[in-house]
Amino acid sequence: MSSSWLVCLLALLVGVVALTQGLPLLEDLDEKSVPGGRIVGGYVTDIAQVPYQISLRYKGITTPENPYRHRCGGSIFNETTIVTAAHCIIGTVASQFKVVAGSNWRTGSDGVITNVKQIVMHEEYFSGAAYNNDIAILFVDPPLPLNNFTIKAIKLASEPPLEGTVSKISGWGTTSSAGSASNQLLAVDVPIVSNELCDQDYEDFGDETYRITSAMLCAGKRGVGGADACQGDSGGPLVVRDELHGVVSWGNKCALPNYPGVYANVAYLRPWIDAVLAGL
Repeated sequence: MSSSWLVCLLALLVGVVALTQGLPLLEDLDEKSVPGGRIVGGYVTDIAQVPYQISLRYKGITTPENPYRHRCGGSIFNETTIVTAAHCIIGTVASQFKVVAGSNWRTGSDGVITNVKQIVMHEEYFSGAAYNNDIAILFVDPPLPLNNFTIKAIKLASEPPLEGTVSKISGWGTTSSAGSASNQLLAVDVPIVSNELCDQDYEDFGDETYRITSAMLCAGKRGVGGADACQGDSGGPLVVRDELHGVVSWGNKCALPNYPGVYANVAYLRPWIDAVLAGL
C-alpha cells in the first residue's frame, strides 16, 4: 500500500473515531441553515433577552477572499472583553475573527461588528481530561458600545449553581446533532446536573480521558433529554440568575437523555479569568 493511501486511510479512521467520541460543540462551517429552526428543544428569543450574547465570526488564513462566518458564541464581560471556549480559537490568530454583538442573526452584518485584537487561551486546556479548562478570553477593538439593551455585559459567577437550578443557554447552533444551524437566535432552559451524576453518565463513554472535572459544569434533562446546546453553540453562555456560570463546551451528540451537556465552569475558572484581566 502506498504512503499516500496510508495517509488517506488514517485520516478516514480519525474522522470515524471523532464521530463516536465527545465532540466540541463547534459549527462545521457549512452553509446549512433553517430560519425557523430551534436550538434542540428550545425557542426563538431576542437579543434584548440575552444581550450579552455575541456571534464569533471566522475565516481561514488561506481563504482571505471568503466572508467571515459564524463559528462560535461568546459572552460580553465588558466593552473590550469576550469570554468564549478554548476549542473555538485553538490553532488560530486574532485577525481571523470578528465579533458581532447586538444581532439576532447568525449571518449578515446587522448589529455592531468589531475586531479581535488579542486571544488568551487557558494554558492547561485539554490537560488531564478531554476539553478540560475549555475557556479563552478575547480582547476586541474598537470597544463595544454597551447600551444595556441589546449589547450588555454579564457578571461572572463566583460560586457554582445548585443542582436542579434552571439555566438558560442561547446561540445559533444546530437544531439536532449534526443537523442544520439556525439563522435566528434561539434559547433553551435546562436544569443543572451535579458533577457526580454527570461523571457517572459519562463513565462508559469513550476512553478514560472523557471524564467530568471540577473545571466543568453539566446541565440537561437527565433521563429525559430533548433540550440542549448543539454544534455552533460552542463558546456561548449558560446563565443562571443573570450570571455567567458556563461556557458551552462538549458532549455526546446533543440532547440525549443519558448524557447532559458539558460546559466550562466559570466559577471554578474565575481565578484564571481574574488573573488574565489583572495582567492586562
